[in-house]
Amino acid sequence: MGTKFLTQAQVRERYGNVSNMTIWRWIRAGRIKPPALYGNRNYFEEAELDEADRRAKAEYRRAQAEPPKHTPPHLQNSSK
Repeated sequence: MGTKFLTQAQVRERYGNVSNMTIWRWIRAGRIKPPALYGNRNYFEEAELDEADRRAKAEYRRAQAEPPKHTPPHLQNSSK
């Protein structure tokens, strides 16, 4: 089976109708890989998006498992 590519519109829909700017911010931040340009259109490889989703899910789970790095002021014990 060949490689499956998604258009930018399909990628936007895949992630809940995010904006084009959000997709470009994710690319700039390294969350997803830049698209391939064919005939003046952007195409994203579906397998790369799946891998980016797996990485994001693993990072989220790792962050949830760690204790908080700080306590918000309104939750700190003020028994001084």
